[in-house]
Amino acid sequence: RRKNLYILTVLTFLLNISNQATFAGPFEDELAKCLVTSTNNRDITKLVKWTFKVYSDHPEVSYMVDLSDREKKVIDKEMADLFTRLLSEDCLDESKNAQKYEGDIVFFNAFQILGQTAAQSFMGNPDVQRSMNKFSELIDIKKLDYLGK
Repeated sequence: RRKNLYILTVLTFLLNISNQATFAGPFEDELAKCLVTSTNNRDITKLVKWTFKVYSDHPEVSYMVDLSDREKKVIDKEMADLFTRLLSEDCLDESKNAQKYEGDIVFFNAFQILGQTAAQSFMGNPDVQRSMNKFSELIDIKKLDYLGK
């Protein structure tokens, strides 16, 4: 039971490390809801692929990923098309209202919520869950005993 607590705590920290608290207004909320409800599984996959591509460009991990320039352009184009469709078709009214009443920052915040939703969707995959749990087999539980006291 204690081991599960440690694992849950570590995973929660790792998954939320980049999440920042945002305080949305009503129009930003509506835009975020529209973005989430307007995306399907293929859209979510495109978003996760793009996020993966972006992170893989970091010098500390870039050697681990072998994406060609052509593959990167395809991923960028898919993301650009998704972004354009969501803001100019699926969520046009919500986009206009959010920007008009709450400013440009609403787009960053609303897409951050969409990104978090996409990540949660991928985290639910059994293969991803197994992979995430692999490191937990290597945790030195004895060194973390103080957490259970």
